[in-house]
Amino acid sequence: MSISEVLKSVPFFDHFTDTQIDDLVHMGRPLKTEADQVLFQMGDLADSLYVILNGCVRVYGKDPEGKPVELSTLRKGQFFGELALVDGGTRSATVRTGEPCEFFVIERSNFMRLLSASPELLSDVLAGITSKIKSSNEKIFLEMLEKQRLQSQMEIDRHRSLSEMVAGVAHEINTPLGIVNVTASMITENLTPDLLARATDPELKYVLEDIQEAAQLMLSNIARANKLIQSFKSVSVNQIMDTLETGLFVQLIQEVIDLFKIKARQAHLSLETEFEPGVELLAWTGYPGYLSQILMNFFSNIERYAYPAGVGGRILVKLSSFERDNKPFFRLVVQDFGKGIPKEDVSRVFDVFFTTGRGQGGTGLGMSIVHNLVTSALHGSITLDSELGQGTTVTVEFPHQITPQEHLAG
Repeated sequence: MSISEVLKSVPFFDHFTDTQIDDLVHMGRPLKTEADQVLFQMGDLADSLYVILNGCVRVYGKDPEGKPVELSTLRKGQFFGELALVDGGTRSATVRTGEPCEFFVIERSNFMRLLSASPELLSDVLAGITSKIKSSNEKIFLEMLEKQRLQSQMEIDRHRSLSEMVAGVAHEINTPLGIVNVTASMITENLTPDLLARATDPELKYVLEDIQEAAQLMLSNIARANKLIQSFKSVSVNQIMDTLETGLFVQLIQEVIDLFKIKARQAHLSLETEFEPGVELLAWTGYPGYLSQILMNFFSNIERYAYPAGVGGRILVKLSSFERDNKPFFRLVVQDFGKGIPKEDVSRVFDVFFTTGRGQGGTGLGMSIVHNLVTSALHGSITLDSELGQGTTVTVEFPHQITPQEHLAG
């Protein structure tokens, strides 16, 4: 195939006449290269277009950390560097040959002379470049959306697996714990005051009293362990039951706020709301019990961690409505202006057992339960942003209407 025929098959030259193609052939030059040869690097002066006659090249960009990332592989009949023919700027990528290659190279200065002789051709070339840029941007955007979707799904699956594991372990612990509880109860029931009073040997009496005290300690700590295990089991949404109801969403939010107000006054917390106009008229079909648990967890965390030691502060609850994929969604935001969370801990907030407040009674289960409730029961998403000394913002988004099938699928 002649160079003229190759150029005619290149989409970039669709608008060129046979005469103009012949002019390009006389303007350009052939180029042969070895494998693994850099043709140009990102940032180099852009001065020519390359048409691949034989071989293949790899195009590289850089990630945010400056590491090379392969963007694409181009083969015979394809071209690259077309923007250089128009803008004369710098290269936006690095191109390296993947094998021995043959190119036809068109210099910018020669190409511009050809365009200047035909304003109509210039318009067609610019339109073609614009179309390609638009197509590339759409492709990148769709790839980014798909990547985000996959990452979100992987995150949900990871939390769900951890939750199921924790709930399963808690269930298994229940049996031996129950046996210990029955045994300790038998000891306390049999070691009655009358029995101790009949013990004539002082040493034996002391031993029996010690056994009785130990058994009571066992019972109290078993009760504490049982409460903790119930929390473990609650990490799995399947362990919690709630009823699907329909009602005004703002009213449900306000009920939870009113419920927390007494505790808020004691902790010197100011609860403020900022509702989008019209949102108070919108109904929600969902699980009010789950919603209450989610909000109360947010408020309790703010009281315990954002404003510790009763120093008090603001809590702002914001509510708005938006559409996603032609489906109405609520956006619920709970924001504080307190201590904030260290940057290295933000990504771990929803992990099971992670807590920065172990010494303050934290178990590391609350936010994990919340994450699972939001993603599974409410069929939504949750994000958290925080900065030390600036406070924390939690954003929850979920549809106006949840069906039992969606809950089951979650």
